[in-house]
Amino acid sequence: MSLPGRGEGDNLYTASILAVHANDGQLAWYFQTAPADNWDFDATQPLMQADLMIGGRQRKVIMQANKNGFFYVLDRQTGEFISGAPFASGITWASGLDPKTGRPIETSSAYAGKQPVIVSPGPSGAHNWYPMAFNPATGLVYLPVMSGTQFLHAPDSQWKYDSRRDNVGGDAHYEGPLATKLLASPPPTGELVGWNPVEQRAAWRTSYPVVEGGGVLTTAGNLVVQGRGDGMLAAYRATDGKKLWEFDAGTGILAPPITYRINGVQYVSVMAGYIGGGGGWNPPNMGKIRPGYGRILTFALGGTAKLNARQFQRNAVPTPAIRTNASAKTIHEGGLLFNDQCARCHGYNAVAGALPDLRYAPKDIHEQFEDIVLRGAREDSGMPSFKDIYTPDQVRAIQSYILWRAAESSKPDSK
Repeated sequence: MSLPGRGEGDNLYTASILAVHANDGQLAWYFQTAPADNWDFDATQPLMQADLMIGGRQRKVIMQANKNGFFYVLDRQTGEFISGAPFASGITWASGLDPKTGRPIETSSAYAGKQPVIVSPGPSGAHNWYPMAFNPATGLVYLPVMSGTQFLHAPDSQWKYDSRRDNVGGDAHYEGPLATKLLASPPPTGELVGWNPVEQRAAWRTSYPVVEGGGVLTTAGNLVVQGRGDGMLAAYRATDGKKLWEFDAGTGILAPPITYRINGVQYVSVMAGYIGGGGGWNPPNMGKIRPGYGRILTFALGGTAKLNARQFQRNAVPTPAIRTNASAKTIHEGGLLFNDQCARCHGYNAVAGALPDLRYAPKDIHEQFEDIVLRGAREDSGMPSFKDIYTPDQVRAIQSYILWRAAESSKPDSK
């Protein structure tokens, strides 16, 4: 079997927008945004219908701000590509789209050959599932954008298919110069963008201090409302993006607000409470992210209720009850193994979010460590056995790495 994504053809219907007939499910048309998709640029972001005046005639369109960094406008009746343009900065995998077909014009750095490459956007995308909103009065689409997300593609020449793993063909142990470059890169940025889908350009942009901007609401009253991962809910003027109001919700907001009217009073409600499915990749002490405390918040003009502030506090990592006497080489190897397999749940570099942060593991967990990892002692709690993946020596190396990370993190000057 060859490396994933290295076969011939476009691998239909990967990374595609599909239209099917509702009565029988037959395919009406398709449009592929990333042929063969070697980058995890699935096309599952929200799709939005609108009627737009384009080229002097009214077009029934469907729009998507794709993970791959390009904003697409398609004819929703035929699937014809009308236009597309990049809405995020720093895109490296493609220089643009073919003006007739919409097929991406891939760059030489889109694929890792014998040498690894850094590709932007990364798997988190330039825009993900967070809903965008269209305002017919302004003609703009409002969307949360993540610029500068990256991923290091380092092929593993020894890769073989293994049903127990992700099988992306990457070398999780790569430590070459590009790994250093990636670590030294500026962090990704987040912004709210008012996008003109007819002219395929940004009418305005406003940045915020976190990458994670939530879903968007726009109203007939010329407002745009959006929550963020740092717990702020803000209202902007729809025409130019000027901030008009901001509220500290005390917990991250990723869901889109909604608006409705009861007895003549207009309300705005939003579901608040960060972390969601990406908890392993978004630890709560990363930047200004504020997790937990799920609740629904409702606002109205003249509202007088006070929010019961519940600030998240993360306890300091305690000094581990057990010390490791493993060599630096063993700890290093354990770290590579941890980030290869364990980090998806327990956080990269052993700094976790939604699932247990193993730097806090008490003595009894470490005494049962091999039973838990190799013999499934905690399968009833969702922790599977890795006996078919790791050897006892590898598990001890992983444990040594966790103990070392706990000791390092418990130091007074640790961040």
